[in-house]
Amino acid sequence: MFIHRPTEMKAPANPGFRFYVGLSIFILSFFMLPTGLVLREFISSSFLRGFVLGVFWISAPLMKIGSIAILGKASYAWINYKMHYFYHKVAKPHQITPLRYNIGLVMFVLPFLPNYMISFMPHLIPISMTTRYIIIIASDVMFLASLFVLGGDFWDKLRALFIYKAKARFPEEAENE
Repeated sequence: MFIHRPTEMKAPANPGFRFYVGLSIFILSFFMLPTGLVLREFISSSFLRGFVLGVFWISAPLMKIGSIAILGKASYAWINYKMHYFYHKVAKPHQITPLRYNIGLVMFVLPFLPNYMISFMPHLIPISMTTRYIIIIASDVMFLASLFVLGGDFWDKLRALFIYKAKARFPEEAENE
């Protein structure tokens, strides 16, 4: 369960060199297996091919564990503070304007039209498959972006669709009760 803390927290000190070394090793660990796969192709002996791939395959999780040890508690506190700061300053839900809500609704409904036409009336849009894929992907991206434009209250409305006992309450009804 996420507990909302006060927005103002005491900022921990930047861990400095340890943080950057640990982060570099952590990021580098994601490239170990692909590097092993590429290097394997330059070796002719099957034993050495397997050995190189095994070394690079095993080194990735070991590097991740090592990077966590290098990062330490100070880096964890600093990352936690930065994530908390980002959430409360940027991503925290706030009241949206009617204009933004209407734009979000148009963005929410508009992607259904090209997807419907491409699915059920493809003869009306005689275009190449590549263009169709671009239209479909753009529609999906617009649909997902609309959920963020509509704001946090809309997420609650969508959530209520999947709760059997949820009821819609309109402002006029709330005032009469």
